[in-house]
Amino acid sequence: MKKFEFHHKNVIILLKSFVLGGAEKQALFLANHLTNHFHCNVYIYSYIKSEQEHLFKEECKKLAIKNVTLVSNPLSASNKFKYITRRIKIALFGYRLRKHKPDVIIPYLNPPSIISNLCYRIAGAKVTFWQHRGPDYYRYDRLEKVAANKTRLFIGNSEEGRKELVDVLKIDSRTSRFLPNFITQTSITNRYSTDSKEIVLGMIAHFRDEKLQPLLVDSFELLLQDHSNIKLYLIGDLYDETKPTESYMYIKERLKSPKLKDKVQIFHQTQTSDVIDKIDIGVLISKKEGMPNVIMEFMAYGIPVVTTNHSGCKSLLGEDYSYLTENNSEDIRKKLSVLISDSELRIKVGEQNHQRVKDNFTIEIYMNRLKKMINESF
Repeated sequence: MKKFEFHHKNVIILLKSFVLGGAEKQALFLANHLTNHFHCNVYIYSYIKSEQEHLFKEECKKLAIKNVTLVSNPLSASNKFKYITRRIKIALFGYRLRKHKPDVIIPYLNPPSIISNLCYRIAGAKVTFWQHRGPDYYRYDRLEKVAANKTRLFIGNSEEGRKELVDVLKIDSRTSRFLPNFITQTSITNRYSTDSKEIVLGMIAHFRDEKLQPLLVDSFELLLQDHSNIKLYLIGDLYDETKPTESYMYIKERLKSPKLKDKVQIFHQTQTSDVIDKIDIGVLISKKEGMPNVIMEFMAYGIPVVTTNHSGCKSLLGEDYSYLTENNSEDIRKKLSVLISDSELRIKVGEQNHQRVKDNFTIEIYMNRLKKMINESF
């Protein structure tokens, strides 16, 4: 293939659903950048309806993204010929995309990657790849295996995710690459301040099973024994408000305690940009991560971070970063207590984080890395 460049291309971005999680934020920012800096025509598709799509649509409006389409699910099938039915639906979806004359299809998450790698030639695209995004699931079926065998480039946004693709999909490790995320902000400005006497800890994450807000609440209660000047903000949504997770119900029950009810605040349907400048210490406690957008956002604002010691978090913050924690309340308490107790240290760590994200995780660096991977694989 002739050397691939992104300039003046027709680009399809394929999502699973119009929610506003980390993958979707990356996708929308990339769409905006491709449109404004590379003069591309970008078309965004998803195939599962979401009750949370209003936040996604608000972000589209902010970034002036208009070509957004919801289609029927190419992966759904209820008859006994499920594999054949799905292949036909995926092929028809590919034919639908032909009208855009796509050069490249960019999927986010494993299921869209299956669809993309089975239909990109039908759509007329020259390039696609498999893109793993941290917490995700596998089908372990024939469709996934066939799609993986047809894929020439596998991308994980953490080394952990890249290795997981190799192990689960049984692929040649030489086809897999680690591609760090980029910061999804139009300007990277250090806004960190220590003017307030009250220190706010903030975790920005939807209430899902792999996120450990309950453990953070337990750790926060321990911190209150030594620090009366702290508050905790939990910012995130429930994917299904009619069926809240057990962890969310646990938190709601814990917040009935007089010790916690005035110290912990939950924010639903809230944009990160509306609360991040109120946070003094960013926190992310979880079972599993790729390369979290929210960590980069904390870094861009010059905010010190305490986060679970996942490989993606370590890639962002650095191998020698002192505030990576194990998932136990005592270790979390210790790491947070050090930062709570020392305002000058918070400023120093925040400034280091700010400089690191500027030097390593801009979209310009990301685009050069992605282009290089494509040209090495096609």
